[in-house]
Amino acid sequence: MRKLLVLGFALAVTAAALAAGVVLGPGPAESAFPGANGKIAFTSDRDGNPEIYVMNADGSGVTRLTNNPAADDEPAWSPDGTKMAFSSNRDGNIEVYVMNADGSGQTNLTNNPALDGAPAWSPDGTKIAFWSNRDDAGDSEIYVMNADGSGPTRLTNNPASLDGGPAWSPDGSKIAFMRGDRPPIPRYKWDIYVMNPDGSGVTNLSNNPYSPGNPDWSPDGTKITYSAFEAGHDIFVMNADGSGQTNLTNSGASDCVPAWSPDGSKIAFSSNRDGNYEIYVMNPEGSGQTRLTNNAASDTSPDWQPLVYDFTGFFAPVDNTPTLNVAKAGSAIPVKFSLNGDQGLDIFATGYPKSLQIDCDTSASVDGIEQTVTAGSSSLSYDPIADQYVYVWKTDKAWAGTCRQLVAMLNDGTDHVANFKFK
Repeated sequence: MRKLLVLGFALAVTAAALAAGVVLGPGPAESAFPGANGKIAFTSDRDGNPEIYVMNADGSGVTRLTNNPAADDEPAWSPDGTKMAFSSNRDGNIEVYVMNADGSGQTNLTNNPALDGAPAWSPDGTKIAFWSNRDDAGDSEIYVMNADGSGPTRLTNNPASLDGGPAWSPDGSKIAFMRGDRPPIPRYKWDIYVMNPDGSGVTNLSNNPYSPGNPDWSPDGTKITYSAFEAGHDIFVMNADGSGQTNLTNSGASDCVPAWSPDGSKIAFSSNRDGNYEIYVMNPEGSGQTRLTNNAASDTSPDWQPLVYDFTGFFAPVDNTPTLNVAKAGSAIPVKFSLNGDQGLDIFATGYPKSLQIDCDTSASVDGIEQTVTAGSSSLSYDPIADQYVYVWKTDKAWAGTCRQLVAMLNDGTDHVANFKFK
């Protein structure tokens, strides 16, 4: 299945675990950070060895990010979607690396003789949790480090168990992880636990005989999806307190490594139901299971990019707050902004942009709109040369003598406003 499970954690827990038929090792920690649904990162050996790829949310546009003879696996997007942590054995042992979203700038963060894997970003992007056996070659514990690799700190310390697969809650108040019995044992047994970010308050959430693992929080923090060994492997979901454990896939195949989409509307996962491991997606209640990849390789470890647009303000002729833009009521105003590249035209949240009447601030500086355009209605376009979006805002003649605020909420949940005084 996932190559770094074999290369990394399997080495840490010894061959006895593999003999038990386990395919649930501490897998990639998925992004649970709210936002728009960006690309899906995943691992594939379609080019001969495990590498990191990305694709659009509908399975199109598959692009390879890493390219070396080593095994690269366990991609984990940063909360702002601009970077990706991952695991690799390119330096002779499993380490945690980071790279930019386009695959550039690949850097070893852990850089020590131990095995380090399953990176998971904190919601504020300042920390990365991971598992390591650096303090005991036969052990696996959860650690946390700064996003640049400095300050590694051990969070768990339980010599009777193996800990892995950390996943931060969206509010940063908890870290979910999987804890397994340490071999030699007759049967490999996992459960999902949570703890505080400092390692205190360790609590078993699942208490499940089917060895649940690979936890991933929903973006609103109310649920956790996971995979469990039941009639094969299936994807489950439970409430954040461990109640309401429900099988979502129940396919009889091996369904594993779930990853919630940033908007909470989908869950990506890996399954071998069609003969080899492919990436699938489904609705949060298990309906609409759809295959995204389709090739003879093994595609696993999906992780969904939180799309946070790089909005830096409005461009002329519109001035940013607190300035009042003075314009003629009924004119069409070109509202220009950049999102650092073409993000498509489906960038606004439903019902936006919209405007609302505000009180005129007599103390605010004012500036006249120097440019208007002819337009019968409002519209949005993208100028690739200027790398600017242009929203042509058709104002109403009835607004004369009033002040209004234009609210441009993007579908990443951020809103951006500009104030106008109409004459």
